[in-house]
Amino acid sequence: MSTGQSIFDAGEEMSPYYDGVIKSAAVAIAPPAIVFGLAVQVMATSVYLNQSNPGDVMKAGGAWVMLAEKNMEAIEALQTEVDTVDDENWSGDDADAFREAANNVKAQLQELAVTAFLIGAQLVTFAVMLTVYWLFLTACTLVMDAFLAAYLSALAGVLTAPGAPAIFASAQTVATSLVATMKSLEAVLLSISTACGTLTGGLTAFTVGFQKVNGNPVNPLDIAGAGLADMLEGLLVYGINAATMTPGRHAAVGSGMHAIQGVSSLFPTYQGDGEWAALYDGGGPFLGIPDGLLNKWEDHAPDAFTNPEEADWS
Repeated sequence: MSTGQSIFDAGEEMSPYYDGVIKSAAVAIAPPAIVFGLAVQVMATSVYLNQSNPGDVMKAGGAWVMLAEKNMEAIEALQTEVDTVDDENWSGDDADAFREAANNVKAQLQELAVTAFLIGAQLVTFAVMLTVYWLFLTACTLVMDAFLAAYLSALAGVLTAPGAPAIFASAQTVATSLVATMKSLEAVLLSISTACGTLTGGLTAFTVGFQKVNGNPVNPLDIAGAGLADMLEGLLVYGINAATMTPGRHAAVGSGMHAIQGVSSLFPTYQGDGEWAALYDGGGPFLGIPDGLLNKWEDHAPDAFTNPEEADWS
């Protein structure tokens, strides 16, 4: 099994577990956010706004590495055929033209292999960092739920009720400390993602130019169309979420909004091709409506703007 296939399979195996953890965190953080106020609400916002599955990112990285490996295999196969041609069995202008064309194709494949490997490597790196981030967010959620359970238990008892305000204050203090660490992690993730995005954009532009110079009449949409569509869809959904849940606006965010965010993670959502899913297989911001509409658009979108269901290496 190739390295790329191993990475892809690992991501595919982990993805459902990540979904379970991520969506459960969005549901579990809503009650503490409603009860404890601003500090926990800031924490909850990060949970709501970063519903990103590291397993899916790992799968994407593995697919890119597989693409690099397939291009390297094609280079070896091409070189084997070229080596069978020598001056004894073929010479002249036609033979020279064949060798020149073969060298151009080889250069195209080499550039594509390097580009694919670099994109795959950065995606795998980001998936690892995203995993660390989500482990921290999950721990934060569990801590806040423990505080909530202790606080509600204290309120329920006549003798323990006087201690409830102390638990409330402690929850806010701990949440403030955790949020500071969370923001540090997010700053690292932002710098890595920005670097990855810049590198990917540069590689894409270079690939289009390099391929054309070396005789490949590549269509830029074939290379970047689906990626650009995915990026715009993601930014749109994120923007809708961030418009009402951005830290700093929590004074105006009611308890109902946190409840909606928690329920949205498990709400029935249109997945495309006439299929619906709920619970850990569905969900999305604002009851999954933006995701559902975008999935509906993808049902009818041009092929250049959609991702294939399966990679065809033939």
